[in-house]
Amino acid sequence: MVMRKLIPVLLLILIVVVSGCLFKPPAEVNFSIDKTLVRPGGTIHVMILVNNTGKVGLTGATLVLGDDSFQILQEPKFPEILPVGDAVQLVWILRAPLKPGVYNLKLSLELTDELKRSWTGFYGQFRITVSSEAGPSDEVEVNVEAPEVIEGGETADITVVIKNQLDVPIELRDLSFNLFNGMKVVSAGTLPASVDGKDEVRVRYTVRAPYAYREGYISAILKYAISGAEGSTVKSFPLKVVWEPWNQSTEVLKEAYGLKYHWVTDEYIVDGYWMERYNSTSEFNRTEFRNTTLRIIRSAESEPQAVEAIYSWMMRTYSLGDTTSTLEPDRILPQDRVSYAEAQILITAMLRSVDIPARIITLSNGTDCTMRPMTEFYTADGWYIVDVKHGFVGSVDDYLASPYFPKVYQLVTRDGFRIVAQAPATLQGHEHVDVTGDFLANLEDRLLKKVTERLKPELRSKLMLVMNNLDENERLYALFLFASAPNEEDLNRVLSEYGTGKIEQDVKTMYEFYKNMTWRDDFTRYWKIFAGEV
Repeated sequence: MVMRKLIPVLLLILIVVVSGCLFKPPAEVNFSIDKTLVRPGGTIHVMILVNNTGKVGLTGATLVLGDDSFQILQEPKFPEILPVGDAVQLVWILRAPLKPGVYNLKLSLELTDELKRSWTGFYGQFRITVSSEAGPSDEVEVNVEAPEVIEGGETADITVVIKNQLDVPIELRDLSFNLFNGMKVVSAGTLPASVDGKDEVRVRYTVRAPYAYREGYISAILKYAISGAEGSTVKSFPLKVVWEPWNQSTEVLKEAYGLKYHWVTDEYIVDGYWMERYNSTSEFNRTEFRNTTLRIIRSAESEPQAVEAIYSWMMRTYSLGDTTSTLEPDRILPQDRVSYAEAQILITAMLRSVDIPARIITLSNGTDCTMRPMTEFYTADGWYIVDVKHGFVGSVDDYLASPYFPKVYQLVTRDGFRIVAQAPATLQGHEHVDVTGDFLANLEDRLLKKVTERLKPELRSKLMLVMNNLDENERLYALFLFASAPNEEDLNRVLSEYGTGKIEQDVKTMYEFYKNMTWRDDFTRYWKIFAGEV
């Protein structure tokens, strides 16, 4: 009788094990490094091959270092989704300790998937010797000849020099690059099949830079074989891409910004409703503003740097208030006191004058479209926000993860407001584009990504445990709370000290208490309550 009862249970276990549902990992992960002997403060490349052998796409990879003596200089960009069956080679650049010695570098990788699950259990361990006597590889040496700075949109030649230090030939299997986001290889020389002993080969590549600012390291990854034994080496080199639209031709700007280019040339900044309300027009001459703006932005090398310079100049130049007297940029400019709305109009005019697509966005209740004005400007990486009233400058996703967006979210989702971009052409009343969807689409995922980036790697699994035990509304409220922490130190301290049970319960309690109340303009207040500071 007992045996009869056990048979179905054993069969069920067997089916689960055979199907791989219980034990099958979501990926095959292989760790390697390019060197085990390095000079103090030198660089080490950690190469991790991730092969998605699971059942859903993978969306992220986080490397956790077991020794704080090493520092991550640059992380790779994970594909938006790594489909089942696909693999990706990721390269992290680490800085070695400054103190000579022998170190045990322990690595662990955490993967996330489309279902927002975290997967751990992938480990690598290497013995690293840090010594001032460390020299180049005694097998294969890779060097790169490349410019230090290139212009956005332009091409540049990169020559890879492969030196065989051995007396015997080596086979060359593959040569690839980890490039900046948006950078592409447009032509490549032929990689020879081998390199003779004590010989070298040179392979030339041409890359095209994106119409965007980039700064960091480019990595060339060489895979080779010696008598059938495979090996690899990585060479990283610094590169900066500058993008100054104010120095570009109209043809280049149209190619760079595409359909967004009209936000440079549009004649008006706000619509006819504003004109009727303030008895003023926002028409302006871009040429008249150009020289003034160029003096302010001076050595800026990108749109965000130009905006930071304009914003800093504005904070030094004007006193800010709530009374709007004019919409005309040329009348706003010479004043010493301006309203927040006038400041946003002036910033927008200045940005357009130096060929940066810019527009005013506001809240609209269907009648009034002048509420909470901000400036949006466009880059190859998407729209950015300038919110003068709250002192915020950053990407739209950074704005979503700021203490100032939750109030906007409540006005939109509870009170029926819409987020609109002013797009006047004729000044005949309301002329704007509804962009609410740009802010609310995939909001939870975008907030989660930003909060996760601010957390120490060892706390990210804890965050996901909390999120998985909250319902949809509670998760969003929790993310608003975490994103409103004054700084990363406070966020990490609180999430480290609090247990998952306490975090979950406190989020649930606060959400139930505040969900039907009108939220404050600055959500930091609620973070302080959550953190026990008030």
